Formats: sequence, C-alpha cells, structure tokens
Amino acid sequence: MLNKDDFSALAHSRRSTRDFLPDLVSDADLDDVLEDGMSAPSWSNTRPFMFAIATGDQRDRISAALVARLQENAEVPGMGMNPDYTHETPYPPGLIERSQRVGKGIYDTLGIDRADKESRFRFMQRNYEFFGAPVALFFFAHRGLGHFGTLDLGLFMEAAMLSAEARGLGTCAQGYLGNYPDIIKAEFEVPDEYALVCGMSLGYHSDHPINSWEAERLPLSEMTANLRVN
Repeated sequence: MLNKDDFSALAHSRRSTRDFLPDLVSDADLDDVLEDGMSAPSWSNTRPFMFAIATGDQRDRISAALVARLQENAEVPGMGMNPDYTHETPYPPGLIERSQRVGKGIYDTLGIDRADKESRFRFMQRNYEFFGAPVALFFFAHRGLGHFGTLDLGLFMEAAMLSAEARGLGTCAQGYLGNYPDIIKAEFEVPDEYALVCGMSLGYHSDHPINSWEAERLPLSEMTANLRVN
C-alpha cells in the first residue's frame, strides 16, 4: 500500500512545467501515464472524453500551424479563435487577483516587464510550441453530458499528471491549446459530438528558471465554506 507521506510528497511536488528538454518519452511510459489516468472516477463510468497524442512530425506540424495562426492575428488578440469551449470568460472579483498573481510570478521569473509586449507575445507563442515538450496531448469532452464531461476529463488529467510526476516527467495543462479546434481536429479522427477542451505538454523538465517558480498553494481556510450559524 502506498505510504501516505509518499503520496502527499508526490501531490505537492507537481508543478506546471513551462520548459522541457527535447528528450523523447518512451511509448511504455506514455501508455502507463494514460492508463493511470483511467483510474480516475467517472460519471456512471461513462468516460465521456477522448484524448489525442501528437509526437514527432505530427507534433511539429500542429505546432507550426498553431504558431502561424497566432501570428496571423497578432494585431487583434483573440481574432481567428473559434474554441469549442471559450477561454475568454472574464475572471470575477476574488478570482482575478489569483490569476494576476500567477501572471506576475511567471513574468517576474522570466524577467519580462509588463510593458514589454514583444517578449510577452513570444512567451504566449511558447504555448503553441508546447514549451519544447516532445509530446502534445489534446483532450475532448462529449457535448452530451455538458459540464459533467469536463469534470470527468479533469479528474482523468489530474491522475495522469500525478502519474507523470511519479515517473520524473513534467506536464503543463494548457487552455491555450483549445483555441483552434479546426487545426487539431484536422489531424485526428474526432467524432462531431466531442468538443476540444484543452491540451497538455508532456516531457522531461529542463533546468530553466521558470521551472523553479512555484504558484502559491492557497490555505484551506480560504477554500472552506464556513458553518452557517443561525
């Protein structure tokens, strides 16, 4: 049985990797990561999601197409995007501050000034280069179950990310990779009833400083609903 302290150490060690080595991930390790993802619970065991894997030439082709689309619309942010699930929902008060702290932490670590639009755009483009990772994963949820499909997908992704971490692999879940579903779906056989939600870069961590930055872990007291007192 897994030692509870070992599991806690594993869970707390997981961080988003934003710079990868080019070293290839073995098919066996990738299969094991995805198999472990399938251990996650699912709504009535329906598993209302699919995933696609891009490596090698296909990975490079998708990356080039995503970068080209981004650059075509560089003057008007968001132009040319037609996501199945919008990622442009404004963050409400109380949540926007958390997002802003993440952005500041990343850009401060990279030494990118808030006014340096060129460098900020370049870092945005790195999303579509999969931060150098040799494996790109794309995730789809069945439209028929609405938010329950995306909930199940999230559980699968978390289990897979912890499995990757246990094998010395880094991951970065990326909403950006859901921005251009036409590019992704042109590369894979995806039924119409499945919508592209997001993607994930996977590979081995580099020693780039960005991988040493850690987003804050909010205290439980901030996340716990207080007992209602009548």
